[in-house]
Amino acid sequence: MNRMIPFAAAVTLLSGAPLRAPLVAHQASAVADSLTVAQAVQRVLATHPSIREAENGVSASEARVQVKQSLFSPTVVAQGSYSRIGPTPTLDFNGESFSLFPADNWDGALSLQYTLVDGGRRQTAVALARSFQTSATSNVDAVRSRLAYQTIDAFYAVLFLQQDLDVQDEQIRALGEHLQIIQGKVEAGTATSFDALTTQVRIATAKSQRVDIANALSQRTIQLRELLGLPADSSVAPVGDFRVDSMDLNLDSLRTVALTQRPDVRMAHNAEASAEMGSRLAALADKPGVNLMLSVGAKNGYVPNINTIKPDFVAGMSVQLPIYQGDRTKSQVRAADADVTTARSRTTTLERNIVTAVEQVVAAVRAAREKIATTDIQVSQATEALALARTRYLAGVVTNLDVLDAETVLAQAKLVQLRAHYDLVRNRVQLQQAVGEKVW
Repeated sequence: MNRMIPFAAAVTLLSGAPLRAPLVAHQASAVADSLTVAQAVQRVLATHPSIREAENGVSASEARVQVKQSLFSPTVVAQGSYSRIGPTPTLDFNGESFSLFPADNWDGALSLQYTLVDGGRRQTAVALARSFQTSATSNVDAVRSRLAYQTIDAFYAVLFLQQDLDVQDEQIRALGEHLQIIQGKVEAGTATSFDALTTQVRIATAKSQRVDIANALSQRTIQLRELLGLPADSSVAPVGDFRVDSMDLNLDSLRTVALTQRPDVRMAHNAEASAEMGSRLAALADKPGVNLMLSVGAKNGYVPNINTIKPDFVAGMSVQLPIYQGDRTKSQVRAADADVTTARSRTTTLERNIVTAVEQVVAAVRAAREKIATTDIQVSQATEALALARTRYLAGVVTNLDVLDAETVLAQAKLVQLRAHYDLVRNRVQLQQAVGEKVW
């Protein structure tokens, strides 16, 4: 099945040449600060504490499995005691006094206990612990996936806002050059101060918009820096472009892929399995149990030589058969069955949401591709219109407002073009996330 190209193949394009002039990436001030999207993802996955936390959860779950498995082993306990009693009871016989108990009492034993039969409770407890271990492992993948896609989203947002800032600076520069022409015409008496004032208003508006863009860039840079674990005063300079290769948009295949490889789907199914095992374990509470016991040791106190330490042993078997517990087991089973139903409902809801998300993102990708097809024409036409307006303005055929309008139209067309390419990349990444594609 021909699915989307692997992410590794896609990110190799990000360090290549820009797609076209308006999409030139903001250059880093130092080569050491430059960062590709693949490098950003690798750094985050190697250093983020959330991954260490999730991996510790796996270690803890493995230990819990070992704890449950230890229930199949016998319990061996060494015990020892000493006590001195007084006065010791005595018995007089034929003029002689005999102690019934020694004053110094010594007792040591090695005791072994083993559960022979428990109705399957130990086996089910081990299976339940292993299901939690599987969920913990899936959670590591889920955390890594979440962090990777957060990093990619922040990376492309910074890259887009940097280029958006470049477009805005280009508009301000063009308006400034136009203002110089107007001021020359005002001095020559061929233009009015109103034309200069109108242009200055346009420049002030463009600068105000630049402040908003710069603030958004600062916020997203802070987010990316936090994901990377970099100090607050460090610079982050993403490098790349918004080029995207062709992708498979077949909804049927994408739905199937999403429902089989997303880590949250695996976690949902693991939660179902855990709930079902919990229900089985609750139902085993009324099963009979058989325990064996053996104790071997030595102690004093045996007649006729009560002070002599002698070996001894105790062996036995106990049987437990629950008869009545106030319907506690039935209540526990009902509660566990309700947990099973809840887990299944959550899985169904999650799968529906995933299918909906895949369909929505596929529609967004198609729309972005269609939009890109028109933006090139818009930029070309707006560039030509501005050149014509400037020429005609110098010839005195059109007014200053016509030139300003042409400047604004070109800036907006470039921004629409940039946004279209950014939306396509972002939607592509969202599609990869929707289907659970590994990006590391």
